[in-house]
Amino acid sequence: MQKFHDKTNINAKKNLTGSSFIDYRTQPRTYKKYPHFFLSFNINDYEELGFLNNIGKITDTKTYGNESIQLRVNPSAGGLYPNEVYIQLRGLKGLVSGVYHYMLLENKITLIHELSNDGLEYYFKEKNQKKFIFLLSNAYFRSSWKYEQRAIRYLLLDTGHMLGSIFAALELENIPFDIDFNFDKEALNSDFSFDNYESFYVAVSCGDYKKIEVKKLRTPIVNVCACDYQIKDTFIEEFYKNSFKDDFPIISNIDLLKDINKKILYEAINKRRSIRAFRNKAITKEDFLFITKNIFEFASKYDLEIYFINNNRSNKKKGIYKKVKLQKEGDFKETAIILALNQELAGQSAFTLFFTSSNIKNYFYLYILSGFISQILYLRTTSINLSSSGIGAYFDDITKEFFETSNNIFYVFAIGK
Repeated sequence: MQKFHDKTNINAKKNLTGSSFIDYRTQPRTYKKYPHFFLSFNINDYEELGFLNNIGKITDTKTYGNESIQLRVNPSAGGLYPNEVYIQLRGLKGLVSGVYHYMLLENKITLIHELSNDGLEYYFKEKNQKKFIFLLSNAYFRSSWKYEQRAIRYLLLDTGHMLGSIFAALELENIPFDIDFNFDKEALNSDFSFDNYESFYVAVSCGDYKKIEVKKLRTPIVNVCACDYQIKDTFIEEFYKNSFKDDFPIISNIDLLKDINKKILYEAINKRRSIRAFRNKAITKEDFLFITKNIFEFASKYDLEIYFINNNRSNKKKGIYKKVKLQKEGDFKETAIILALNQELAGQSAFTLFFTSSNIKNYFYLYILSGFISQILYLRTTSINLSSSGIGAYFDDITKEFFETSNNIFYVFAIGK
């Protein structure tokens, strides 16, 4: 996986000499819709589906000139939203047991496959029936249209943010779940007729239903284009094919939001935004500890190393930290801005986090987890009326040099007020 990461690096020379023109009139559609003859159901008509309201819904609309931008509970690089969400449901009153597509723009689910003795469980190691199974896919052209090869990173981060949104929605309802990367992606992509234009990245399963082993989907699912037009990218497709050769532990019992009052968490889900500028204000030790509660430990468990630059946290020396240990004292605000591709946010923040890892074997999974953890940071920060923003563009080479690490740099995340 290292070769793919290296080919998507941003370095000073590439940034200064590279040039590309983007015609925004050619942006592909950022949502998928099945034809009218597929049955659709309003989420709000089914009490057991209420938690879906908090997964990917539109929370605000902003207008820039003649263009309106719809903001969602989860962020996306460039507002391109490559993720699609599919849900298998079993045993819900008034709904056929089947595989559904989540239409977040309309707050509906569309039945795309009715279950018999078959089901998504067949493609997992644990084949007993589950009440809910979420599948997150990416329609990569939505991102590669703008970001070309570097889109592989944003696809993974966007998947992590969407995964974090599902986690938060389930946490609100106290619904236990497992995050699972270890399903037969190749077979499932084929049975969904994706033809490599769309691919599954991760699954979330909730609740045992019946201890009955299911069979594979009895018929292929009808292919509906995720974009209004699509262009193949062999680099991205090769990256994906090389990404799921190894297993990754199932993740469950996550204690990252349990300490937040449900009403406050609900409000945070709806209020979350990516800040455009901070006011260079200090934050307290208490706020820092609340925001980062269990974060460093969770990251370390899965071979993610988090560095941060303390710009403005009260009662803490300014400088470079690895996890919570001071590595080098000093004021590095200007350096942080340079590392983040000259984005002021990184230096205006109270502290700016850098997600890194040396684990190449689990690159695909750890990159997704970087986005997942960052979504948790968004919610924890928002819940105490502070601000944050993910920064996906940064100088790979000089960031590694600055932190004196050989780790790959995955993400930058700024927090402050």
